[in-house]
Amino acid sequence: MNNLHLKNGHIVDPANNINEVKDLWIQGSRFVDKNEIEKSTHLEVIDLEGRMVLPGFIDLRCHPRNVTGGSTENICSISKTAAQGGYTSILGMPNITPFIDNPGDARYATECAERDAVIKFYLAGALTEKSEGNKLSPIGSLKESGIKAVTDCPYSTQNNEIFVKGVEYAAMFNLPVIDFPRELSLSKHGTAHDSKIALSMGLGGYPRMAEEIFVQRSITVSKNLEVPIHLSSISSRGSVELIHDAKSKGVFITADTTPHHIFFDDRMITDYDANFKTHPPLREESDQRALLSGLKEGTIDAICTAHEPHQDYLKQAEYDIAPAGVTSLDTCFSAIFTRFSEELNDLAFECAKWLSFNPSKILKIEGGNLGPGMCADFVVINPKAKKIYSEKDTCSLASNNPFYGKKLKSVIEKTFVDGKVVFGKN
Repeated sequence: MNNLHLKNGHIVDPANNINEVKDLWIQGSRFVDKNEIEKSTHLEVIDLEGRMVLPGFIDLRCHPRNVTGGSTENICSISKTAAQGGYTSILGMPNITPFIDNPGDARYATECAERDAVIKFYLAGALTEKSEGNKLSPIGSLKESGIKAVTDCPYSTQNNEIFVKGVEYAAMFNLPVIDFPRELSLSKHGTAHDSKIALSMGLGGYPRMAEEIFVQRSITVSKNLEVPIHLSSISSRGSVELIHDAKSKGVFITADTTPHHIFFDDRMITDYDANFKTHPPLREESDQRALLSGLKEGTIDAICTAHEPHQDYLKQAEYDIAPAGVTSLDTCFSAIFTRFSEELNDLAFECAKWLSFNPSKILKIEGGNLGPGMCADFVVINPKAKKIYSEKDTCSLASNNPFYGKKLKSVIEKTFVDGKVVFGKN
């Protein structure tokens, strides 16, 4: 049994409104009050002076390609990459092999995750069969098989009747619905944000409107059914405005954005570098500013990694042919810390909300809390350290990360799951 005394660390815990230097104690897999530890118990003391301790991060969107093995990202490799980035829980989207739209494959993937993952790996089931939007998946059976949410991400159900029925059924089983808002008929051939840059490069446009129409759809459905819907990977300033207005009226809507959408804009694609071809696309500086403001004011609740690994030969194709998506599990926190370091005084506290506390509430899972009785999932961070991120640094089996060569502030030193080190040295 692990019995730890975390000493002198700066504890950042929004769940308990703690943001100060204090000690923590762990017995077995959970945090405990000091008074609960028997005097005869041997404690391993870890001195964390100059370090911050945050609740383990929880990712709301990532895309392992295979359940096991192969040369593409699998549950084992993605979990190691996540631990490297401070994540203790991640939600894998259903477009994995095998596809998670039936209870048999959901159970198989869950069993593999229990065996192979170094962190807590959760699955989202497909809202519709094969995420094709034509027929609902067996949502109740998927819930019994252990899924934590339903979604068709990185696609979105185009049929409104099916989407509404899916939201209703998910609510019956108390399952969160995650929607990736994209109206396909307006963006089918879009490989970049619909702007002068895309036009000058000869690329098909993916307009804000394609996102905003389906953001409004989710808001309308949530309002009328009085059930929560979570919007994933918001990229448009118009979406931020719609979500802000909906929340002010009490609609049960939540939303996240990605580290690359708050760090980069569409000027990054002018060299046809497919490592900046994202899903949704990078948009204009005005959209980036709106996302930053949305995070600061609470309109946007969380930041997901949108980790979409692709093999090198696919990303090295011509820009309009290369698949969209970037990797970011191992760089997300440092990218956010770098982007906001000059703008927010309580940045670590905000990061803990965006990456841990709020995601735990959205997914309805344990985590995001360093209080007594809670699972000892946490991350130790050196806020003063800096590093230039390079390809050799990652545990991922893919290298399509837009942050290669960037100097990033704040370094993840250790990640603990249930009181045990899964990244770094104890």
